[in-house]
Amino acid sequence: MNATSKSRLFPIALMIGLLSALFSASCFAQTYTVTDLGAIRHGSARVHGINSSQQAVGGTGFPHGADTHAFFWQKQGGMRDLGTLAGGDYSAAFSINDSGQVAGTSNTADSMHAFLWTSAAGMRDLGVLAGSNSAQGFAINNLGDVVGSSGTHAVMWSNGTITDLGTLGGPTSEAHGINNHQQVVGFADTPADGQRAFIWSNGSMQQIGALPGDTASRADHINDAGTVVGTSEGTSGTRSFIWTQANGIQPIGSLSGSTYSEAFAINNLGQVVGESGSSLGTRAFLWTSSGGMIDLNEAVTGLDPHIVLTGAFSINDKGEIVAFGVKSPNTTRHDVATMDSHLHSGPIRVFLLTPQ
Repeated sequence: MNATSKSRLFPIALMIGLLSALFSASCFAQTYTVTDLGAIRHGSARVHGINSSQQAVGGTGFPHGADTHAFFWQKQGGMRDLGTLAGGDYSAAFSINDSGQVAGTSNTADSMHAFLWTSAAGMRDLGVLAGSNSAQGFAINNLGDVVGSSGTHAVMWSNGTITDLGTLGGPTSEAHGINNHQQVVGFADTPADGQRAFIWSNGSMQQIGALPGDTASRADHINDAGTVVGTSEGTSGTRSFIWTQANGIQPIGSLSGSTYSEAFAINNLGQVVGESGSSLGTRAFLWTSSGGMIDLNEAVTGLDPHIVLTGAFSINDKGEIVAFGVKSPNTTRHDVATMDSHLHSGPIRVFLLTPQ
């Protein structure tokens, strides 16, 4: 090849290299910054929900859950203790809507009750079904509807009224998610198949099944498109699933070939978060239909080597994620860390992951 030919090829090679670099950059996975949300009581906290205003809720107390109070967190003011219902010493907040209304559970002097909290009115007991003395609140939508359970049945509190959502023919049911169209998901016992995930809409509860070969399932969250995520269990392990009316129930996999994963939330963009097993315990994950499942510990820019994100529990439509894990000088991402890591590696902490 002569010098002239080589000189012509050089700009072409340079252009190919630049295009390749640009293509690689455009395909690079989403990265995040991390904020430690702190803790109020006994140095530990667990987070359960985030809204579109970057307000988060959960519980703060001993690592194993004792002496826990519900918390509300926002950037201005940090973490706030929401207290308990009258006569109680325990509470946990499980969901927050875009108006800042919080749903959760607190004990009273004699039983567990569901609550609704607002900054103006504080914590209010939502009441129980007739014939029952207990209730739990697990999710709230932007209309202020709360779902959970009272006694042994899934219920919805809406406009001051409590509605029994029924069962799938068995004795018990429990609601864990609700969207802005009043579609509700959870799990219920069935006479023939055992525990199954359900979707409830317009007064009717429908079983959404389990993954092939599994013996039980539960649904944890539903977005406004009616897409459901949850967990299916059997002899082959515990697996996350995604469900739509059109395609039915489908597995979304796990990290590192593990047989364990749980999906806890899905946003309106179809992004799913949860936790998955690995050789080092559990790790927080993000799943998308285009990119599959990634370990969020690998996606945080400059993550402190002594922080391990063990589970991700909520994601808003901006892609902001709340997760919890361990933060200890005795633990790194190369050590075993699970939801029980406080037994040997330090307190449980809560974190906000913000897309860059």
